[in-house]
Amino acid sequence: MEEADKIKFLDNPEFNDWLNDNFPVEIEEYEFHSSEVLYNQHYDGYVKALERYNQDPQIVLWRIIENFPTPIAYYIDQAENNYQNEHHRLDLLKSCWEAIIFFIYGLVVAEARHRNIPLKTIGLTSWSTFKSDRVHDKLNIVENILDYTTKNGIPFECASIIPIATLADVRKLNQERNGFEHAAAKTAMQQRELYKELFPLVRNVLNQLMGLEKVRLFRYHEAAQPLFPRCEIFNGSSLGGKKDIVTLHRDNYMEILDDFDNTTVFAQINTTAFCLAPFIHFFQEVHETNALICFFKKHNRGKYKFEVVSKSQDKEFEPADFDKFENKLKSLIQ
Repeated sequence: MEEADKIKFLDNPEFNDWLNDNFPVEIEEYEFHSSEVLYNQHYDGYVKALERYNQDPQIVLWRIIENFPTPIAYYIDQAENNYQNEHHRLDLLKSCWEAIIFFIYGLVVAEARHRNIPLKTIGLTSWSTFKSDRVHDKLNIVENILDYTTKNGIPFECASIIPIATLADVRKLNQERNGFEHAAAKTAMQQRELYKELFPLVRNVLNQLMGLEKVRLFRYHEAAQPLFPRCEIFNGSSLGGKKDIVTLHRDNYMEILDDFDNTTVFAQINTTAFCLAPFIHFFQEVHETNALICFFKKHNRGKYKFEVVSKSQDKEFEPADFDKFENKLKSLIQ
């Protein structure tokens, strides 16, 4: 094989890390990176392993549960591995389906605000539509933003990880709402069969959205050095409140500096970090050590209602909590 045709080792960092973590190479007291060993000593084996990493259903599901933003990863893990009964399992799958839609919406709108995308130019001119709980409205907003930034060559990280074509499958999944809504009236056996019918639809959408494993969710915790803050991480299905260092690039840090504190949640895609308020937030009980991620569901009697991931409860926030972010977003709409 010509050298120019070979897969470049550095093009697959997540896969390389997976190999290193799962297949350690040790010879006496020496440790080696298994990814480098396989790539350099058996390139064809490296290629085949990469194909399995990208195609094997169990490995792909493991990647989703380990790496996806917590609102999605938690519910798919619970639906597959920690359900109480068949009805509860369907509820968890429904929560995963909703988390996909509401998270993508919050992520795309937040980046549009961060990059000052002229939303009124796209035809998105109604603030009430942005607060709507209708799935159609959310997907329409997402599609219009992704389409506009792609056609106009505007740098937009979400466009690289959320295929516009996938939104059609998300809409099809939305048509299965009745399957979820009427599950309680079915027998356990019927609920089990319904899960077998609906799970592949959810999984198909997740497989198309594998780029979401590149999205890092975090909340500022502390920083000895401004560009290397220690943050609370909201990735993967665990709710343990993992803390880790997030590396920020200087120019991007200056963009977000005014909002960079522990009162909001941020996303980082590649080298770009941006605030996710007002549609993705966090909730922390006074007696709890760790915060829980939550996402906006609807505007209800003058308040914002969020779903708190892992809790069978909603949490209401005052719109005033998000005034600064709302005003910025409104300036792009009206």
